[in-house]
Amino acid sequence: MDIDAKAMELKKAGIAFCIATVVRVEGSAPRHAGSKMIVAADGNIFGTVGGGGVEHQAIEDAKYLLKTKTAECVSYDLTGDGIQPCGGRVEIFFESVAPLSHVVVFGAGHIAEKLCPMLVEMDFDLTLVDERSERLSLSTFSSIEKKSSLLPLDFLSSFRFDDEVFMICLTHKHIHDEAIVEYCLDKPFKYFGLISSRKKWALFCQRYREKGFSDDQMRRISTPIGLDIGAETPFEIAVAIAAEIIQFRTKPEDFKARVARFK
Repeated sequence: MDIDAKAMELKKAGIAFCIATVVRVEGSAPRHAGSKMIVAADGNIFGTVGGGGVEHQAIEDAKYLLKTKTAECVSYDLTGDGIQPCGGRVEIFFESVAPLSHVVVFGAGHIAEKLCPMLVEMDFDLTLVDERSERLSLSTFSSIEKKSSLLPLDFLSSFRFDDEVFMICLTHKHIHDEAIVEYCLDKPFKYFGLISSRKKWALFCQRYREKGFSDDQMRRISTPIGLDIGAETPFEIAVAIAAEIIQFRTKPEDFKARVARFK
């Protein structure tokens, strides 16, 4: 079995897992160094690190480390009255792996052409939404597996929101932007970025307040999206957006301090 391919399959399917790798063998042991096993959060097991008692214990250890989301190297004694008396010792490295974060990009314009490949490189599971099917069929988007030509609200009506999803709004129409944000304001998400001028955002906020949305809900939206690096071209703007998402992931306090500019 191709363990690496299975790992990517699980990440794309949104299933967390722990991968166990035999990193050292002393004396007699059931498997050689480099042997791998995956213990998935849904209970499925792929590959093997030796079978018998050592594998049973390794599976239990993997389940525990999967819950704690940690990595650890564990040594198993296979001598004497050990868990599997083969006469040796084996060390197994366990690493918990989270599924790919899901990002939905609304708008297949020039910025999205530059941004989407970056998001894929950043290990996102990407869905691109644009009602203009001719834009989705561009060669620049050919590597994107998940694309939808539904209108934004039609897409969102069946979308499963959760606390881990990233949303990026880059559409070609202000009316789409306003409707998408309004739909999402009271929904769970991890990050929402909107390309917008401050004037446009102030107008949106005025309308949202009139509809009963709170300032706290509107503060969840990062706009204008992207780090302020003086970006002008589509590529530069895409870099600024990618940089903001990296900051959000690695330095959340810096991100929160920066977006506290909401008025």
